[in-house]
Amino acid sequence: MKIIFIGGRGTAIVIADQIYDAHKRFGMDIEVLGLALDDHSEGDEISGYPILCDIKDLYNKYGKYEDIKFIYQLYRPDVIRERTIILNNLNIPLEKFATFIHPSVMIAKSAKIGAGNVILANAVVNCNAIIGNFNTVNSGTLLGHDIKIGNNNYFAGQVCVGSGLTIGNMNFIGLNTSIRNGITIGDGNIVGMSSNITKSVGDNNVLYGNPAIIKPQLNHIIR
Repeated sequence: MKIIFIGGRGTAIVIADQIYDAHKRFGMDIEVLGLALDDHSEGDEISGYPILCDIKDLYNKYGKYEDIKFIYQLYRPDVIRERTIILNNLNIPLEKFATFIHPSVMIAKSAKIGAGNVILANAVVNCNAIIGNFNTVNSGTLLGHDIKIGNNNYFAGQVCVGSGLTIGNMNFIGLNTSIRNGITIGDGNIVGMSSNITKSVGDNNVLYGNPAIIKPQLNHIIR
């Protein structure tokens, strides 16, 4: 399988390098062709990966090839909602998006994982976990048993997600965060690094600290 990234900085390059590692070290039949990106200010490549086309041209140019799949990683935590809208407006069929799971990841046989997800090295997905579409799970993150995760969430490295809980859509969970068993997290929340979330929270909040302080986002966009 060949991969083209929609996006080209930050996490996109991290994932591209993990795909390289999966191929070289573990023999996984996967490679990165390059990037679809509108910003060419840094030239024709980023970190050695060529920019192949603008985002709007991607599907028309490469959608016909069965062995080419896309990974969406236009990433900034402060505009995760807007990035989700961009993804939806591309109108690319769901089957054209790859789910990449690094070979070092442990996934329980009863877990259910949707389309367009990325799960990076040494993460763990425990039994009966249900994961929706277009979630990014960074290295070393633990997803507990019997959890439900929606769509378009971003879990930074070393996050510990407790068991029996529910997480909605478009949440950013910062580095080294812990989330207590059995609670519910709504949509569009931003969680600062090393936070400890001990109680349920609704939509469009900023959370930080131990235990986490919860404050409404003043500039969120309601769609």
